[in-house]
Amino acid sequence: MPPLSVKDLTMPAAAFTMAIILTAHVYNSINHARLDAAIARDQKLTEIEEKRRKRYEDSLRTIERREQEKKNQNNSST
Repeated sequence: MPPLSVKDLTMPAAAFTMAIILTAHVYNSINHARLDAAIARDQKLTEIEEKRRKRYEDSLRTIERREQEKKNQNNSST
């Protein structure tokens, strides 16, 4: 059996290094996609919450205005 040289180890070392780099890239991409999805989900939930809060405040104003109108009608009729 001939002695091992650097040429004999170059290709396996390169393949192993490429496998490690590819694995790291895949995991990094997956984590980045998860983070982006979480940010997008948080933005959507924030928008929904703001819409609900605005609708609630509008409803309260409407109720208060109607109650005030009823009081004014009762006061003017007496």
